Amino acid sequence: MTLTTDNNGTSYVLRYFDVQGYGETIRMLLTFLKVDWCEELPDWPEEKENQPFGHLPVLVEKNANGEVTFVLSESQAIERYLARKYCLMPTDLQQAARQEQLRDQLIGVLKYHFEYCKATGARKEILVDKYTEDASKLAAVHAQALRDNGNNGHYIGDKTSYIDIAAYAFFKFFRSEGPRALEKKLKLFEPENAPEIAKLNATIEADEDLAPYFASSANSTRPTTLFK
Repeated sequence: MTLTTDNNGTSYVLRYFDVQGYGETIRMLLTFLKVDWCEELPDWPEEKENQPFGHLPVLVEKNANGEVTFVLSESQAIERYLARKYCLMPTDLQQAARQEQLRDQLIGVLKYHFEYCKATGARKEILVDKYTEDASKLAAVHAQALRDNGNNGHYIGDKTSYIDIAAYAFFKFFRSEGPRALEKKLKLFEPENAPEIAKLNATIEADEDLAPYFASSANSTRPTTLFK
């Protein structure tokens, strides 16, 4: 994979809430790609009807004249559009599919947290069981994938790729205070239980192209979700 940069004046606006949620991977990608972008926090729910699918995140692409040329909804569609456009995804279909299946697994487990925050009574206990089963499998699968690549802190090759960034954002989410209601007892992603994941985290945090992301206090203090 050879990373490409955009020199034709394209810029982006990311519409999302001031939470990690489904937006953090997109923020990291836009920073890593060194494109011109900014974030917009719509008034909600007043702006709900103005979004393509009535929810966020939404990516707005503009040309050099500031004209809107493309609007895209759905977090994973946005991520993959950026990853493909800027060559963060392999051109080999099977290699790309492997990255996408790992990403989809992360999203599947992430959804348990969002549902857990809104659930009550017995449903919470059911979700803990589901999270335990699926997150345990996730930890094993991702650790093996990292080992298969030589445990160098990357899933593929020796350079930061889409799945590296997406996985880092996921593990960052579960290291945050809010989601630990699900994770704190299991400690599936802690260094003592997942040294391969710890290596990934350290590698991404040392990537110079992501230095602006880590230097931002907003990125270090942003809450995980809107739910309490």
